[in-house]
Amino acid sequence: MNVDTDQITERRAKFVYDGARIAAEAALAPIVPEPWDDREAPFKEQFRDVIRNQCGPNRCDSPEQLHEEWVIAYKEMGWRFGPERNVEEKTHPDMVPYWQLGQLERDKDDVFVMLCEIARLFIREDDSS
Repeated sequence: MNVDTDQITERRAKFVYDGARIAAEAALAPIVPEPWDDREAPFKEQFRDVIRNQCGPNRCDSPEQLHEEWVIAYKEMGWRFGPERNVEEKTHPDMVPYWQLGQLERDKDDVFVMLCEIARLFIREDDSS
């Protein structure tokens, strides 16, 4: 991967992450994660991988499938289901099948898909030359 591609991926990842945080705050979601700069390196790397995929030709437009992949990624980072999100204990209440999520959490997955599409279409290499 070249430097330009890495920079674009980083800009896209930060945009999607921050956009999802703002949407969660606006919707009064019970979980609003910490800012991008405060996230741990393993999370950021898996998130960048998701963004690379979502901004590429094999992107997924299914919030349900993306949620299931998110659960798998979190399990691989050592997280498990818990009644509250706890970074130290690595527990998260959304680590359940998609159909068990409340509407607010399902909406969050829809917003993620849309933010990825915006990032794919509008955050790209500088083509002003």
